[in-house]
Amino acid sequence: MKTDMTKGNPLKLILLFAVPLFFSNLFQQIYNLSDTAIVGHVLGDQSLSAVGSVSSVYGLIMSLCFGMTGGFSLLTARYFGAGDEINMKRSIAATVVLSGGFTLIMTLFCTVFMKSFMRMLHIPDETFDEAYSYIIIIVSLCIVSVLYNMLSSILRALGNSVVPLIFLIVSSAINIGLDFLLMVYFRMGVRGAALATVIAQLISGVLCLVYIGTCFPQIHLKRKDFRFSWIFIKEMLISGLAMSMMMAVVNTGTVILQSGINQLGGEIIAGHTAARKISEIYMMVGSTLSATMSTFSSQNYGAKEIKRIWEGVKITHILGWIWSTLLIIFTFIFADKIIYLLTGSSNPDVLDTGASYLKINVPFYYVLFILCILRNTLQGIGCKVWPVAGSVLELLGKFITVLIFIPHMGYTAVCFSEPVIWIICAAMVTVVFLTHPEMRWLTATSHSDR
Repeated sequence: MKTDMTKGNPLKLILLFAVPLFFSNLFQQIYNLSDTAIVGHVLGDQSLSAVGSVSSVYGLIMSLCFGMTGGFSLLTARYFGAGDEINMKRSIAATVVLSGGFTLIMTLFCTVFMKSFMRMLHIPDETFDEAYSYIIIIVSLCIVSVLYNMLSSILRALGNSVVPLIFLIVSSAINIGLDFLLMVYFRMGVRGAALATVIAQLISGVLCLVYIGTCFPQIHLKRKDFRFSWIFIKEMLISGLAMSMMMAVVNTGTVILQSGINQLGGEIIAGHTAARKISEIYMMVGSTLSATMSTFSSQNYGAKEIKRIWEGVKITHILGWIWSTLLIIFTFIFADKIIYLLTGSSNPDVLDTGASYLKINVPFYYVLFILCILRNTLQGIGCKVWPVAGSVLELLGKFITVLIFIPHMGYTAVCFSEPVIWIICAAMVTVVFLTHPEMRWLTATSHSDR
């Protein structure tokens, strides 16, 4: 099943694409959330702190790999929207080659330098070995995660967000079962959580591969599809690196922020870990709408349907702001309870830390939606520099927070740093979107079409 997003009602198409993608993101989060919840309830606060202290490292590494494959798929979506089947298949072939090479380099680098990297993050001595045993398994086998993400990105570039969801539901259920089996029955501790994640992701990747092999004969690759010029490779790399850098710089800021949090004590780490997991679930609608706009804008940019891009931006912002309103109400009523359910901790410092983070951050989601949607829309239409620049600005803000504000304000600085950074970055991206030469051309075209 392929969906052409260049024709038809934009709202309907966005929802048809976004709803399955949202549930895909939901079940992707269940991987990490189930690990966190089971670790907290079964193994206790110290093990939860160990997993939480390296969760940002995991996020950074995955964002590099996933951003790369996502950037490659933007070109696949653009060629699909333009009806260029030859270059569409060529872009898929290049995605396979470049993703494999990039992942191999990342795996070797991370396995060699992981302990040094962890020491830079000030991970407490009492949780260092446990944290390392968790992260090294996931990092050394990250090719498994990349396999699923690469294949699902290809399917989504062609407008198919349903099939990746189905396979992810299956593997998410397997992941939860394996968590209990490996951590509780086989008493493997946090290593069991890591192995459960890897095995479940392998299953989802294999299912995607089998599906494409049997149901998508039109994109089966032949030897000629792997013959691409250096100009074509350069275009793929620019798109992949731009998306990867945008995501990685944001996650690098999270890693830097985590290094400051790791110096505030185990209770703060545990509470913040739980709150971050919840906020990641909250922002799944944001990441879903952003990813939808990447595909929607790429396909329509390839088809020269400029007015539809602007309609898509309006629709996704309205949907995002409705979600933000619901989250504010929910959080201020249930924040303490959901932190308790996730951690299983009765420590008031853990509960207060997590609840405070959520209550301070959630009201600023209106701004965060602007930042995420416009950043991905710019990527989708080939504007690569400014989204990365916005991410660099976000990184700088978190670095200043760790260096200057956390030593004086403690965890309060952590809670307020991200909202301030979102406001600054969203303002910059909005100005770029409205005033950049390419954006002015799009605006003029859009108005002329009315």
